[in-house]
Amino acid sequence: MAVAAEHWLSLMETEYLRDFIPSGGSAVKFIVGEQPDLVAVRDRLAEAAARQGLLYVSADAAAIKLHMIQDLFFAVARCVNWDATAQRLVEGMFSRQGYEWPNPGEAVPIHQIASTNRIDVTLLRRDFRQWLTGEVMRENSMAQDFRVAMMQLCLRRLAPPDDAQAGVVEPVVEWLRGELRAIGILRPFQINNKITRHNARAMLRSLCCWLRLCGVPGIVFVLDVRQLSRTGAAAGDGLRYSPAAVMDAFEVLRQVIDDADRFDGLFLAVLTDEAFVDNDRNPKRAVQCYTALHMRIWPDVHALRRDNPLAPLVYLGSENAPGGAQ
Repeated sequence: MAVAAEHWLSLMETEYLRDFIPSGGSAVKFIVGEQPDLVAVRDRLAEAAARQGLLYVSADAAAIKLHMIQDLFFAVARCVNWDATAQRLVEGMFSRQGYEWPNPGEAVPIHQIASTNRIDVTLLRRDFRQWLTGEVMRENSMAQDFRVAMMQLCLRRLAPPDDAQAGVVEPVVEWLRGELRAIGILRPFQINNKITRHNARAMLRSLCCWLRLCGVPGIVFVLDVRQLSRTGAAAGDGLRYSPAAVMDAFEVLRQVIDDADRFDGLFLAVLTDEAFVDNDRNPKRAVQCYTALHMRIWPDVHALRRDNPLAPLVYLGSENAPGGAQ
């Protein structure tokens, strides 16, 4: 009854990654399988993301604290080339207004752009801020602090090397990646809050929106959660999750599922093994322990002859999966 990995991957690219995700849709899929099949899923999704121009992100619960949703955001943020996305947006603005960008792909001082296009630098600076206000600051799909941060990155693309604003760029990127120790350095620029579990979902929604504004149609996020089921020596050198932390991690996954329609262009593939669904062998860490998540992904009807490869939870391989038809 299990679905062949090759068949499932082909369907994911055809049904989701080619059009649905780039068009702004989102999906969350749980995949139960053995190590070879899960490796194949991870590698093939990376290849499919590259073909479709999607951002690919891979994270492992052994390395990030899955029970803290801000760590999911930081995992994605560390894979984003923030300067490149800001550059694409800014160059696009100038192109749409009929202006030439002197050095495509590179930051250029505003006086050089003004000289190239034979326009007064003061007028150009005013117009640029108006464009940014219309396309970034008034984009209500993004959180306020996120919008301000993106404004700073965009302004830096027109700032000369000795500009007084230059020092803010690195702290902004560190803030986005969860590496900034003190928020005080960003308060003069109206960024007042650290990214925590209270605002991380809004920040992830903002990031999805930002990427689409910059011409990146979506994200393929592969998340390996097998570490949640491991205890003792089986946990190895990775993070160790208490039963309470496992429940918190399940709640994070539940929140992402419930917010799926608000994440523009997000495909989340959650890699698991049989311990994730085997309540008899793993009574404190299986998904059945957290009803809110279990009810969202467990199929109500089990096929007698063939599993549905488009279901939220699929088993990869050739053997009959636990919990199938009785």
